[in-house]
Amino acid sequence: MQTHENMEVANGVVTQDSSHESSDDSNLIQEIEAMRNRGEVRSEEFVSKMKRLEILLGVSQISPFGTNEIEIFEEKIREMSLSEMQSLARKVGVNPLYNRTLLKTSLLKEFRYNTRNSSRNIMPSAINSFVPDSSNPEHDKLIKLLNDV
Repeated sequence: MQTHENMEVANGVVTQDSSHESSDDSNLIQEIEAMRNRGEVRSEEFVSKMKRLEILLGVSQISPFGTNEIEIFEEKIREMSLSEMQSLARKVGVNPLYNRTLLKTSLLKEFRYNTRNSSRNIMPSAINSFVPDSSNPEHDKLIKLLNDV
């Protein structure tokens, strides 16, 4: 029997299968990067992984569009009613009085404009920091100075 736990996010409650191991979350970014490198950004699996990453990062609380990923936004907008699109248009500064087709086009254009400088939802890579060598006399002085602080 699988157990489920609820992960609360700003725009609702998302059910997450707790049978996933915690190591899945740490490998998620690597899996997403590998899929991007293979050009699999339009696949259902990629979109699913990006949704999971955005939940973990809290993107829905930051972005007025609820996502930073065009694939996810396109999926969301396909499922929206006209009134939901009009509400979003008001929120992001697009004329809500357009017809459905023009409103959808305008929202997509505004999304692309707002996320043009975004590096998407990729966490920064770890960098190698300076490690002092205690056998080096200059480094030894530095270590003593840092210990005094």
